[in-house]
Amino acid sequence: MIDYRDDESRFCYVLMMTDIAAAAKFKGKIEENKYFDCETPYGYGGPLCDAPITEKSQRKFMEEMQEYAVQKGIVSQFVRFHPLLLNHEAAPLVFEERYLHDTIYMDTSSPDLIMTNMDSKNRNMVRKAVKNGVTIVRKNITEYQDFIPIYVETMEKDQADDYYFFDEAYFKAQGSLSENACIFYAMMEDKPIAAAIVYYNDKFAHYHLAGTHTEYRKFAPSNLLLYETACRASEKGIKKFHLGGGITQDDNLFGFKKQFNKNGRLPFVIGRTVFDKNAYDMLLKIRKKDDPNFDEDNGRMIQYRA
Repeated sequence: MIDYRDDESRFCYVLMMTDIAAAAKFKGKIEENKYFDCETPYGYGGPLCDAPITEKSQRKFMEEMQEYAVQKGIVSQFVRFHPLLLNHEAAPLVFEERYLHDTIYMDTSSPDLIMTNMDSKNRNMVRKAVKNGVTIVRKNITEYQDFIPIYVETMEKDQADDYYFFDEAYFKAQGSLSENACIFYAMMEDKPIAAAIVYYNDKFAHYHLAGTHTEYRKFAPSNLLLYETACRASEKGIKKFHLGGGITQDDNLFGFKKQFNKNGRLPFVIGRTVFDKNAYDMLLKIRKKDDPNFDEDNGRMIQYRA
């Protein structure tokens, strides 16, 4: 974790450091344990601060971080900022930023507002699920055994990249978050037919991973699941339930989520910092040498990772 404090500002953010030599594209081409890059964990992250970070603090942090990164062989960092926090605005002198696409949140200030903000078609789908006998139950995050086959089936049906698949160890590790995570299951005749992992604190809830058994999609269990989850968040005093976005701008997944709040768009911004330009350029040259078709203007924030 990066933890910075001075007389004017304080902030922190979490990063994972990876040996670049371990990547398939660089294996055997650069020395191991010499060049590293960092990124925020899966999902949303970025700096947490309790007040605006002053320009002076940003510059001082960059001086110290640059020195630290060079000493440790850290070439670059990649950050996914958090749409609810809008923390991409916190340190513009630290990160080069890029808007990626919109995400959706539900305003959970009250149950009435939740229903009002949903579009009419979605309200009908919620009623359809109830009419068909779908019910929603909340379970501890450790009760993930029924979640895995639902999630895997959904990812396979959607032909998702390997990035979106997780082994059982990942789900087992979620147990450490038991005070701030749970699973909501949509049930029909005592069978789990859809499910979602939800993270939460006293202010926000976040829709993490979800899925639906294909044969039950016609009963709209996911529509009821999200509505009921939002209502239960509201009962606990949580003000916003973040649903995330799609894989790309305005894809089908995003289209499904935006039904839950007509006015709920929030920007998803990503960012980077290059600490060692010479090493960064060297890594790009290796990619070009190995693949004549490699385009360093590939749209990735860390281009050598494409």
